[in-house]
Amino acid sequence: MTPFQSREALEAGRKYLAKGAIPADSLRDVIYRAWERSHIQGANPLTLQAEKLSKLDTQRLLEQQNSLICAARPYMKILSQAAKSDRHAVMLSEKNAIVLDVVGDEQSVNGPERVPDPGSLLSEAVAGSNGLGTPLAENSYVEIVGAEHFIAGFHPFTCQGIPLRNDKHQVIGALSISVRQREVGQRLKDILICASHGVEAEMLFRRLEADVRSVVTTNPEDAQPLDNLYQDIVQAHSAARLRLEMTSRLVAGSKFDYAKQLLQQAEELIHLFRHRAILWRNLASFAETEQVKPICLSDGVQELVDLLATETKIREVEILIQAEEEVWVEADYQIFFKNLFHYFLRAFELVGSGGSVLVKISELQNLALGEITIIPIPALNMVQSKPNPFMLRIPTVRKSYEYQ
Repeated sequence: MTPFQSREALEAGRKYLAKGAIPADSLRDVIYRAWERSHIQGANPLTLQAEKLSKLDTQRLLEQQNSLICAARPYMKILSQAAKSDRHAVMLSEKNAIVLDVVGDEQSVNGPERVPDPGSLLSEAVAGSNGLGTPLAENSYVEIVGAEHFIAGFHPFTCQGIPLRNDKHQVIGALSISVRQREVGQRLKDILICASHGVEAEMLFRRLEADVRSVVTTNPEDAQPLDNLYQDIVQAHSAARLRLEMTSRLVAGSKFDYAKQLLQQAEELIHLFRHRAILWRNLASFAETEQVKPICLSDGVQELVDLLATETKIREVEILIQAEEEVWVEADYQIFFKNLFHYFLRAFELVGSGGSVLVKISELQNLALGEITIIPIPALNMVQSKPNPFMLRIPTVRKSYEYQ
C-alpha cells in the first residue's frame, strides 16, 4: 500500500462518516468489500473498543477450543519471536472471529493500548475490517493497513491474517499479526503464512497420535509397519517446526537471506508431512471413504515407495519400478492404497534382507485394465522356491490430461 493509498483510505473514512456512503474508487477492492459487509451488517466505525463475551462464556469457549489453542500456541510464539522487540500482537480466533489467544510484547498485550483479548468479538459485523474477521470473510490471506480499518480505533495498526483449515479443508479459525509499523509486517508475512500451515499440520499431527493408539487395538497385524511409517512422518513434522523456529530467530536478527532458505524448507517439510499423513490415515483407517477417483498407477506406486523408504532401508530391500507408459485407472483410492501396501509387505517378507521387489505397471488394452505386477526376487541366500507374483488389476479410464 502506497502513501497515496493510505491518504485515500483515510479520506474514504471521512466521507463515510459524513455521508454514509463508501467511495469505491478510494479503496482497494478487498477493503471495499470488507467495508461494504461491515456497513450492511451494522458495524459502528466510532466504536472505541471491541465487544466481548461474558467471562463465563469466554471460559466455556476456551475449553471447547482447547485443541486449537494448544496446536497454535507454539507457532504463535515463533511468529512473536520473529517480531523481536517491535510492538506486535499475534492473535488466534475460532471460525466466527472470536479471539482465543494473544501473544506479543508486554505493552501490546497488557498495556493501556492493548489489543483485544480472548473473548473479544472481531467479526466484521461487530469490529469492521480487521485482521481476523476479514480473512475469514474473504476466505484468504488479507493485509489491512492503518486507515483501511473500518473502525478508527484500529488505525494505528497494520494487520495481516489468514484462515486456518482442518484436514477436510473446513475453516476452523484464523491466525493474524498486528504491528505498529508496516515494514515490520512485511517481513513477517511469509512466516505468518508458514506458521498457519504449521498450525494446520499440528492439528493433523494430534489426530494421528490418536489414530496410532487405535491401530494397535483394531489392526494389530499392521501395527508395527504402520507405527514405523508414523515415526517417519513425525520426523518431517518435527523438522519443519525446528526450521520455522530457526527462521524466526534469523528474521529477528535481520539475517533475511538464510531465513528465506530455511522458511522454504519448512514449507516443503510441512507439505510433505501433510501429504504423507493423509496417505498414512488411508492405510490405518477402517472407515469406508468411497474415494473413487482417477489414479495414475505410476504415481500411486511411487507415493507408496516414498512412504516405505525407511522400511525398505531397514529391511535392505530394493524396489525396482518398470512402467511402459502412463496408465490411468478409476478406483477407490483407500482400497487401492491398502491393497498395494499389503502386497509390498508380503513381498518384503518373501525376499528377505538383500532381496528386491520388481514392480511392473502396464495396460491391458484389450481388457481395458491397468495392471500392477509385484514380483518378489529373493536374496541369493534365501533357500526357497521362487515366490509367485502379486497382481492388481483395475479398470482404466481416459488419459490424465482430461482430469487436470
